[in-house]
Amino acid sequence: MYVCICAGVTDDEVNAEIAQGADSVEELGYRCGAGTGCGMCHEKLRALCAVAGARCAKLPVHAGA
Repeated sequence: MYVCICAGVTDDEVNAEIAQGADSVEELGYRCGAGTGCGMCHEKLRALCAVAGARCAKLPVHAGA
């Protein structure tokens, strides 16, 4: 399932990055591009991090960034 439509990133891709050490929405953005567009997926990204037991920092939405 797509988590970030802007970057075309799936939950499997996000979970793989979390498993490899990504621990914030910002880090996920650097690694796979998720959350770097409109920001609508930030809550879902934080939820995926929480499920994995990672600590995700809150990141302000920067539309088009």
